[in-house]
Amino acid sequence: MVRIGLVGGMGPESTLDYYRQLTSKYQKRHPQSYPEIVIDSLDVYQILKLEEKGQTETLIQKLLTSIKNLQASGADVAALTANTPHMVFDELQTLSPIPLISIVDVTADAIKHNQQSKVGLLGTKMTMKEPFYKNKLAENRIQVVVPSDEQINHIHAIISSELELGVVKQSSNVYLLKTIAQLKDYDHIQGVILGCTELPLALSASDVSISLYDMV
Repeated sequence: MVRIGLVGGMGPESTLDYYRQLTSKYQKRHPQSYPEIVIDSLDVYQILKLEEKGQTETLIQKLLTSIKNLQASGADVAALTANTPHMVFDELQTLSPIPLISIVDVTADAIKHNQQSKVGLLGTKMTMKEPFYKNKLAENRIQVVVPSDEQINHIHAIISSELELGVVKQSSNVYLLKTIAQLKDYDHIQGVILGCTELPLALSASDVSISLYDMV
């Protein structure tokens, strides 16, 4: 059995969701068994500060130490339980002692499967402004559209001051849905990426009329 490693805590709510979904989906295939999972939990706010300040070398070393902890605990593969740290995924992949699974690669595969070529992206400020999603999806001939700067700042605040704490406000849900509707009406997106693993706390596929890519 492959032992799965999760670099967790980025944030805690999404890490819990990863664990629940992995165990639930595994047990559907293997009713008398559960997967072996190892979690190394980091401080989401410490990681966010490194990302916001552009301290990429420190960020890489912090994440790499976590991956090595997972390896030492017997993990065969590892995944980052957040989108924004994928801004340094290529560097981590080169340095990692075990294979890494990329959220961004999986997203591109899902969009290609649906034969879509233009999608919106919601997430932290860094995820929406850094090019790692746009570049990877461009390789697959998929265009990525992000909200306005004002909307980006508002969505980042919703994530960092509410969702990371497990707080879901109706007003924030309405704001996110309004943003998606605007991207659909004015930019003609065919789907939207929930590029933060906490966003599914506030949004689900039943809330929107276009494809929703939940990256948990």
